Amino acid sequence: MVLTVSFLGLNLLAYQHARAMLTFQGEAERTPSPQSLTFGQKVNVLARGVTIPRPKNMRSPQDLGLVSETVRYSTADGLNLEGCLIVPPRPRGTVILFHGYTASRATLLEQGQFFHEQGFATLLVDFRGSGGSDGSTTSLGYHEAQDVDASVRYARSRELPGPLILYGFSMGGTAILRSIAALDTRPDAVILESVFARMLGAVRNRFDLMGVPSFPAAELMLFWGGVQVGFSGFDHNPVEYSSACRCAALVLHGAEDRNAKPEEGRAIYEHLTGSKEMVVFAGAGHTSLYAADPKQWTTVVSQFLVKQTEGVTQPGP
Repeated sequence: MVLTVSFLGLNLLAYQHARAMLTFQGEAERTPSPQSLTFGQKVNVLARGVTIPRPKNMRSPQDLGLVSETVRYSTADGLNLEGCLIVPPRPRGTVILFHGYTASRATLLEQGQFFHEQGFATLLVDFRGSGGSDGSTTSLGYHEAQDVDASVRYARSRELPGPLILYGFSMGGTAILRSIAALDTRPDAVILESVFARMLGAVRNRFDLMGVPSFPAAELMLFWGGVQVGFSGFDHNPVEYSSACRCAALVLHGAEDRNAKPEEGRAIYEHLTGSKEMVVFAGAGHTSLYAADPKQWTTVVSQFLVKQTEGVTQPGP
C-alpha cells in the first residue's frame, strides 16, 4: 500500500511539474532560475512546480531606431502567429529569428538589428504561446516546428530575397531542426545557438541545476509532459533531427552551458550532413552569446553570412 501510494504521488507530482513547465500563467510572478534559488525556494519548487508568466514583448524595433512592420500569418494547425519584419533597402537575403523557451521575439532585437545592418531582411517571430501569437502553452520545439514552417512559407509568399537563413536560440534551434526533419522545410542555411541534444537530457540537466537526483522524476515528467501536449518527449531529440539538415550550418555554443552542455552542441554538429562549422564561446553559459561576447558573435556570424551570399546576384535599385 505504501509503495502504491508513493508511486501514485510521484506520478501526480511529475504531472503537475510538467504542466507548470509547459503552461504559461498570465500575469504571475516568475520563478527565479534554478541557480539563484535558495534552499527553501528549491523545496517549494520541488513541491509545487515552477511559475512561468506568458512571455510578452516589452520592447520593439522602434526602441532601437528601426522601422518595422507587424505581420500576422497562420500555421498549418490553425494558430495565428505574429512577428515583426524589418526590410532594408536592397536586401541581400533574409533571416528569420526564433527565440528560446519562456521568451519572445523581443529578446532577439539586438541580433535582428545586426542582421538588418548587414543588409538582410529580418523577420522576428513570436512562437505559439508567446508575445502576440495565439496560445498559452509551449511544447519545447515540437509543435513550434510548424511555426518555423509557416514563417518560411510566409517569407516566400512576400517574395523576400534569398538566401533564406534561419536563426534559432535554444528551443528556437530545436524547432528549426524538427521543421527540417519532419516538415521538409528547406532553408538555405541555419544558425543554431545553444541547442540541447535530447529532451530527456535537457530535463535531467534542470534537475542537476537544482542539485537533486533526476531519476526517475525526469523520466516521469517527460512522459506526462508528452501526454499533455500530444507527443513522446523521449523521441524529441534535435541530435536525431539534425541528420536531415543538409544546408549550410553554423553551430554556436557556450563552453559553460549547463542547460544544454557543450557536448550536446558538438553531437548536433557531428550529425549535420551539409557544410558546417562550430564555434564555442569561452566562459559563456546558456545565455545570449551575442550578449556574452558581441565581438566574437558578430565576427563569426558576419563571416558565415558572407559565405552564404557569395555569388548571389543582388536586386536592382
